[in-house]
Amino acid sequence: MAFMQRKIIFTFLMGLISSTLWAQFGSADVSENSTVARDPVSFSHQPVLLLKFTPTALIGRDNVWQVGAELAPPFGKFSFNFDYGKGKGSSSWNKSQKANHPEQKTSIFRGEIRGYFSDWYPFYALDKKPFGRYYALEFVQKNLEYESNPEVLLYTGATIPGKKNYHVKGVERALNLKFGKHFIVNRFFFVDAFVGIGLGQYSNSPTDAEVEQEKQAFTTKPPVREFNYKGLFLSKTAGIRLCLAL
Repeated sequence: MAFMQRKIIFTFLMGLISSTLWAQFGSADVSENSTVARDPVSFSHQPVLLLKFTPTALIGRDNVWQVGAELAPPFGKFSFNFDYGKGKGSSSWNKSQKANHPEQKTSIFRGEIRGYFSDWYPFYALDKKPFGRYYALEFVQKNLEYESNPEVLLYTGATIPGKKNYHVKGVERALNLKFGKHFIVNRFFFVDAFVGIGLGQYSNSPTDAEVEQEKQAFTTKPPVREFNYKGLFLSKTAGIRLCLAL
């Protein structure tokens, strides 16, 4: 029941965002006064702080309630965005994750430095911080806690389930190069859409046993979360943030 409620809420949010963006693009042929009202230069001041909520973080492998803020000082070429989120496996929208690790606890931190197109040659005057398009370099750290019951390898080559659950702590770090854009709905409400790719490193180990970690081959899939694995992975990110501009 709770899953259906979250699904309905998320579907409503996506529909609301889609309709506002469609209305924005569809307004290109309206009167000149309306167009000027949407032009960033018509703002009474440049927003220096954007408060953000990321609804798409609720539907990833690890569902988290993620909030953050972007600090866009009126000087310099860069702005700075930070996000923090927490979630639990029992409320995940991912069926496999919810079934295998309902007890999992997840916390995530994201920090990024952004350069808007208006700050770089030859894109002067196309966009103005924090409006329009941007590049960003993002660091992500995800901390995990979950239970694992490793299989036991018999001398015959067969495996059987272990008799004990171990408490495992895992960490996933990644450095991503991102591209995004702020869609301006009105002077107080933006939609921040982004995609990115990078390189990540993961490491999992039990807290109640001493074991040697097994290094895994580089993977383009999500990191394997087992008893004692570590390795590198291809990091991929995409989503939207809802922004309140101050």
